[in-house]
Amino acid sequence: MTNAENSEITASNPGEDRAARKKQYEALLNASRDMLTLFSGDERLTYLIDEESERFLLRPREKKVLIPLSFFESQPFSENRFLFHLYTVLALYPDFERCPEDYLNRPETFRPEAEELTGVFLDRVRAAGLSGDRAYQPDNVFFYMQNEILSFLEDCDTWASMLCVLQRAPVYQDPAVKADIARMLLLEDVFPAEDDPTGVHRDLAPCLLIREFWGMEEIENPRIRQILAEPVFGTDRFSFLRDQLTLCALRNTPCADRDRMIRSFLLPSFLQLFREDIDRMAFSSTVSLQEQEQKREARRKKSAAQSAENFKEMLRELDSEKKHREAAVGELLHGTRDLSSYGVTDADRALFAHYEAAVRPAREQMKAYWRMLIGDTSREVSVRIPNMPKGRLSVETLIRSWPALTEAERRQNYRDLAIFDDSELRRQTQVLPRYLDICFAIDSSGSMRGEKLGPAREALAIVLLSLEDFAGFLQANAQTVHEPCEVRTQVRLFGTGSRETLSFSDRGLRRQANRILSVSRLDGSLGSTDDGACLEEFVRALTPQTLRELQTGRRIRMVFEVTDGASSFPGRARKAVEELVRSKVIVQAIEIGSPDDAAARASFDYVFGGRGIFLGNRTRELPDRLMKAVRDSVSGVLRDYFRRGRA
Repeated sequence: MTNAENSEITASNPGEDRAARKKQYEALLNASRDMLTLFSGDERLTYLIDEESERFLLRPREKKVLIPLSFFESQPFSENRFLFHLYTVLALYPDFERCPEDYLNRPETFRPEAEELTGVFLDRVRAAGLSGDRAYQPDNVFFYMQNEILSFLEDCDTWASMLCVLQRAPVYQDPAVKADIARMLLLEDVFPAEDDPTGVHRDLAPCLLIREFWGMEEIENPRIRQILAEPVFGTDRFSFLRDQLTLCALRNTPCADRDRMIRSFLLPSFLQLFREDIDRMAFSSTVSLQEQEQKREARRKKSAAQSAENFKEMLRELDSEKKHREAAVGELLHGTRDLSSYGVTDADRALFAHYEAAVRPAREQMKAYWRMLIGDTSREVSVRIPNMPKGRLSVETLIRSWPALTEAERRQNYRDLAIFDDSELRRQTQVLPRYLDICFAIDSSGSMRGEKLGPAREALAIVLLSLEDFAGFLQANAQTVHEPCEVRTQVRLFGTGSRETLSFSDRGLRRQANRILSVSRLDGSLGSTDDGACLEEFVRALTPQTLRELQTGRRIRMVFEVTDGASSFPGRARKAVEELVRSKVIVQAIEIGSPDDAAARASFDYVFGGRGIFLGNRTRELPDRLMKAVRDSVSGVLRDYFRRGRA
């Protein structure tokens, strides 16, 4: 890379309006939400424009990605540059989340290599007669060697994440776009200076990026060019590693497998270069490892990736969350009865336990809400009972009826005077419906596979568990209400057809088993999106007795649908919805999917009208929105009953 090339790259106008840039960033984030989910694998992540930070940062505990507003103040801005940085930060996030311990355990995993280099270095120290120098004590030297190896591995991670971006976002394979990204990385000092004769080993991994973006001819060090050009299984080392890392990116290969490949085919060359660097070092008592470390840090690249400390902190957070989830899942599995006779496998139990642990905080919040609502149901209220003369004067009526009073005095007859209170205050317990039926129709068609499946399972898990809590609270407070209210739930999964996975009549272990199976069988295996057939099943379930109870208010029934696409038979679905509404069944629906799919949106509006909520690609909100829809509907119905009781 020549100085002339570097000098030709000019920064953007430093006076660019920050508010306009922030608006531009937000527009790009909204337009790229699907791609961000593809790279991160986590729809719960939110993307915040930060005026304080200087780097793109992941905050997994807060489910946030911080985007520095000032990042492009010193260089030209483009949509491709902005998204390349963001995609690179997210590319390995699924692997960080899945196995953070592999990254955190790297110091121990690569301990043999660090010990080998430490031995080579200490041999030179002894030969120079500096064994007593504090800077060259074995612990200090080992720590230094270990950090050099970890920095090399992090540089390889950067290359792997960029290869992932190049493969999953084809726009970056365009030669002009890729050249622009190369100029951006040059501005950010990602490529090595190659001017330190004692630091050739540090240039090996960054030279992979030079070869990737600029070509082999731009690598100035002949030793590194030789290493990358050496044959490996019939091709040069660089091409072999590039192909293998690309496969790792496409297959979501875990860190441990990627490290084994680097350890076999690139790390030996790094160690050899390091040994050669050690042989060239001039040792003296005035040179300290601290000074060397300062020089190394000054040369470290300023890339879009997180700093080492931020990276380690992120991994520690992910590792802590993973251990917490595993402990919670283990606790839940340990306390579950054997349900194998009901068709529940260990995999089903583990999957449900995972979501049960994930929704535990939301479930605890809902418990507090249900307790408050049940407190309202059992609270006695004051009501007026008409036609109950008690002989107490109504002063206001007496004043208005004064002429009649004087006439009554002459006749000595006060019985016909309307000057007495004809009501009294009594205590009356609230009246509840006898049955509260809550039905769920959940889309399990093929289009639900991928990033939609997790939020849908989580949404179903939280509503089923929370309604179980609500039913338990009502049963425990049965003596304080006028009539016991039985809360029952039903689940139907639909696709080309529909199947009932949880029935109103399920009790005991069968109910527990079917609740688990409702979540585990939500797997996107049912073909097309025929919600009409599913809704017709709810219509057919309306027996004459059920209809009478719905009309009188003795029974309340609700149907909640979650779908991700246009109904295969919208006319059939709409007819079923209209029939349910005529029968006094409460119907609500939530649709997730592409906001650009106008046909799906029109079909959804046609079927459900004002009874539908369109979330679009905000699928991470699905658990909260479904729980809120259920909560608001249940509390609305019960409070309507309270008002009737006071009437």
